[in-house]
Amino acid sequence: MSVIAEATQKALAAQKRQSVKNTRLKLELALHRLAHGTPHVVKKGTKISASSVAKEAGVDRATLYRFHEPVLSAIRSINDSAPKALLKESRSELAQTNTKMKEYRRLVEDAQEEVTALARINYRLEARISELEELIRVRDERITDLQKQLNERKMKSNVARIRDS
Repeated sequence: MSVIAEATQKALAAQKRQSVKNTRLKLELALHRLAHGTPHVVKKGTKISASSVAKEAGVDRATLYRFHEPVLSAIRSINDSAPKALLKESRSELAQTNTKMKEYRRLVEDAQEEVTALARINYRLEARISELEELIRVRDERITDLQKQLNERKMKSNVARIRDS
């Protein structure tokens, strides 16, 4: 009977190892799904914790604590590194934003200088337009005077012709 008992014990030990292995795999897959935002059981965006990983894997939380310390370490590692990664990412985004802001400030300053230069040119052009408009007004007055003189001469000429005839 000891031969049967020994075989039974070996079979039970092998079954226990296989069960632990299967459970570990379930837990690791559940952790992976939660970390990548693709859970099957818990809501998307659920905080990664021993409870949420156990629920996602369909395993009792006590089993996770008793037999699967490596998975618990991975959960702690993710939770410890997540804030640091977010902080690093935020700092990187801030640096990029500051760089863009400096570039935009430079562009604004360049545009303001260009607007100032164009305003000076515009002022000079408006002054020149005023000068030319005055010259045109004087020319038009002169043309009008000359036309009046011409008309007066034509009239005098016509009057003289009429008298002479």
